[in-house]
Amino acid sequence: MTKEEKYKSLLPQVQGLLAGEPDSLANMANLAALLHQEMGFWWTGFYRVEDEELVLGPFQGPIACTRIAYGRGVCGTAWKEKRTVVVPDVEQFPGHIACSAASRSEIVVPVWHKNKITAVLDIDSKEHGTFDETDKKYLEKMAGLVYGPQKDIWFAAGCFWGAQKFFKRIDGVDFTEVGFANGQTENPTYKEVYTDTTGHAECVHVRYNPDIVSLNKLTELFFKVIDPLSLNKQGEDEGTRYRTGVYYDNQKDAALLSEVFSQVKDALGVKEMPVELLPLSCFYPADEYHQDYLDKNPGGYCHIHWWPSNESD
Repeated sequence: MTKEEKYKSLLPQVQGLLAGEPDSLANMANLAALLHQEMGFWWTGFYRVEDEELVLGPFQGPIACTRIAYGRGVCGTAWKEKRTVVVPDVEQFPGHIACSAASRSEIVVPVWHKNKITAVLDIDSKEHGTFDETDKKYLEKMAGLVYGPQKDIWFAAGCFWGAQKFFKRIDGVDFTEVGFANGQTENPTYKEVYTDTTGHAECVHVRYNPDIVSLNKLTELFFKVIDPLSLNKQGEDEGTRYRTGVYYDNQKDAALLSEVFSQVKDALGVKEMPVELLPLSCFYPADEYHQDYLDKNPGGYCHIHWWPSNESD
């Protein structure tokens, strides 16, 4: 059985194990135990965010560091940079904290809740080069279940700065990330996308808890902040990169989304509108400069001038 096959078979077990349990600490404990047992990792556990430190949480394996400062080591770096960090050789990682000399490679996955990192999942191996994109993909899915079920959807709503600010304020949205979707160029830069030659659309990735907010509701809100009859133009922003669309990674969502699209067209009295409804073919996150841009630059331009009132804490 390949690594991916193992993860695929394990994911339903994780979903069943954590389903219905509201206590995040209990879910961390069970997830760490299941991963450690089924995947054969050397050290598997969580560090919880407490003020400006990461504090040791539930884990399986040898004794570990109790506290890690913000930005220190692999765990602190994943927290600071808000991304999963894969380290093939920990001795080559600047500022690595050697909680154990036996650790050779490591992966650290942020745990998001209400658009904040509340913990990190830390996994170590006694072998070099253990972790790769397959681990990243499935461990991010599993870590996302600590606070309840999660689903993903991608919205292209013109300039992604305002779209991210809009969606992150909706109760039930746990994570947002801006980037570029459904183009031909791999790992494009913002400058490359800006030329309108890559085929990519500016897009916001939204991860949400379907027990709190439905895909139907998110899509209805999406249509409130775009002009669905405008082709490749939203506000003052114009070009194919600013086209509008909804992209899904689960075929089961297609019928629901199609129904919402039909309702919007009926309300507008049109048979067609230039808003894409397609499976997600690819998504590449934009660099940190563009993430949460309007939070860092409140006076920045945005074509969206209405924000949802049910802002999450």
